[in-house]
Amino acid sequence: MTTRFENLILYSICTAIWGSTWLVITFQIDAASPLTSVFWRFLLATGILLAFCFYKKQNLKYSKKEHLLFAGQGILMFSVNYMLTYIAETMISSGLVALSFTALLYFNMFGMRLFFKKPIQKNVILGSILGGLGIVFIFLNEIIHFDPSSKTVLGLLVGFLGTIAASSGNMIAQKSYQLRIPIVATNTFGMLYGSLFTLLVIFFHGDSLAIPLNARFLGALLYLSLFGSVIAFGAYLTLAGKIGAEKAAYTSVISPVIALVLSSFFENFQWTPYIVVGVSLCLLGNILTLKKSLKKVAAA
Repeated sequence: MTTRFENLILYSICTAIWGSTWLVITFQIDAASPLTSVFWRFLLATGILLAFCFYKKQNLKYSKKEHLLFAGQGILMFSVNYMLTYIAETMISSGLVALSFTALLYFNMFGMRLFFKKPIQKNVILGSILGGLGIVFIFLNEIIHFDPSSKTVLGLLVGFLGTIAASSGNMIAQKSYQLRIPIVATNTFGMLYGSLFTLLVIFFHGDSLAIPLNARFLGALLYLSLFGSVIAFGAYLTLAGKIGAEKAAYTSVISPVIALVLSSFFENFQWTPYIVVGVSLCLLGNILTLKKSLKKVAAA
């Protein structure tokens, strides 16, 4: 029961925090370059993690081979993934970006099968189908009014490419977990390498590193760094190591549902029968996907 409860807590932390970040990201991209926003977000997150490591006297000495893992995870998960996600949100609505990110569940599922020979359980497949169908219902209005002449096609493509980068980073993180490297170490170095890679892209792209020094932007930066990066990724990668990246990725289906709830309070989002059906399917798929895996871990 203790292990099962811990997994539920980790899962709840990921979904609650990432469900809110879709809204908070909009506080940044309307005031600064998407690349610059990503850089400062993960640079600050790196600083927070380094301070924690020094305070707790964590081991930060690792081999070149392990640093290659950190760099691979960081560049894919904390740089390329987020640069593309922020850019996508400048082209299309955050709802469609969230829709593209739900593909993480399927990419992780097949990635775990391809790289770690992990069989895909029937309940995960059924839960994924229900969750994906639920997301379609939630964003049915935007899908119906799809305009191929707009930036929508390019925005969705950028969003999917970001999701592929995130899934690839997940696979590297899974390898680090199998090597028993502490999550705090993989995230600290991963975010450091990710920040440096983003900085390199900024220099080549010619963007400014300047950011607005107002409460709205700085508050969003602190929230996204501490909660959206340090805490949420720590919980997510711990959960992925325990129950598998393919099951942990179901957070990418539930998070948009939470985003809609927040949007109804802060952005006057209007609920429709289609959205109610979609939320119900997502929750049902969530229960179906996690039920067996959590029981198995609890019984171990």
